[in-house]
Amino acid sequence: MKKLCNLSFLGILLISYGCCITRPNCNPEEGNFKYGPEISYRTSSYWGEDAKDEDLKHTGGIGLGGYVHWTFCEDYPAMGIYSGLFYNQFGARYPDDGSGETLKDRLSYLTIPFTFTYDVYKGIRVEAGPDLSFLLAAKEIYKYNGQKETYDFKEDVSKVQIGFNLAVSYIYEPLGLGGFIRYNGGFNKVPSSDFDTKAYNGGISFGARYHLNHLFYKGN
Repeated sequence: MKKLCNLSFLGILLISYGCCITRPNCNPEEGNFKYGPEISYRTSSYWGEDAKDEDLKHTGGIGLGGYVHWTFCEDYPAMGIYSGLFYNQFGARYPDDGSGETLKDRLSYLTIPFTFTYDVYKGIRVEAGPDLSFLLAAKEIYKYNGQKETYDFKEDVSKVQIGFNLAVSYIYEPLGLGGFIRYNGGFNKVPSSDFDTKAYNGGISFGARYHLNHLFYKGN
């Protein structure tokens, strides 16, 4: 999987080089580089053989950070690269046994996506590519009788996650506002190599983004 992600990233760089470095019509002042904040709500759980056996449920989490989006050139206005730096929450909720007690995992990551984008029609865009996430925290949250206890299990979780993302987004260029729906999944297991448990992160997020520089550059 690491080789696949490395090859995907290399492919994006080569396409970028072919479209921009070798073309004279690439001008940043004409709006091919955009940046801004992004925020999302995610519903996530674990997937995989062992996760299925546990009958795990979804739990909510947030995502926020800053992005950059670079379209290749006026010769290729529909294609681009999306990246940035994001705080993302994943996790899962264990089934209720009827006692009123609840237990869920909350995993926090710092994520860097390397995403290829393609504008399909008038602001509608498809996005896909690998991402790299670094574990910040892993908490187990236990609630019972109105009380809450939190346990740290970061040492039991893989410190680096190699994953992928698939999304459909829309941007309204006159206002610089956009929204998206995205699926994120992990290639490597959530538990560290000390465990044989086959469980992987997976989640669907809904979010919004804003082009901070939309007033200064022309839209593509």
